[in-house]
Amino acid sequence: MGLFDTIFGQQKTKSNKKNDTKTPLLDEKYHGLMGLEFGMYLSWVEDTTKKTIMGKELQRRIKMFLQKEKKLGHIEDFNQTDINYISIVAISSDIKTMQKERKKNKLDSRWPLMEKHIGLKK
Repeated sequence: MGLFDTIFGQQKTKSNKKNDTKTPLLDEKYHGLMGLEFGMYLSWVEDTTKKTIMGKELQRRIKMFLQKEKKLGHIEDFNQTDINYISIVAISSDIKTMQKERKKNKLDSRWPLMEKHIGLKK
């Protein structure tokens, strides 16, 4: 029992089932590669629309992508922890480096196809 517990008493905390961390179902290499891919996609969206999709919108798009990949049989399954890992890698990627790599490798034509693939565009 710690000093604070002795002084203030031990507090009971409720377990929030929704926020309990689960073991990721995808390989960490997949998280890294998809995170970098979404990092480049994020920089493309910001360059073309002058808006950001960080946060809930980025996670929604990652989830749509993973659902499509699962439907096509490229991955077995995924969970929210996988989405969070991919999102963290994408957001922590250096935007300037992502822009340089996109332009150097001429990848900008790829992102509209990805949006179509996940169902954002028809």
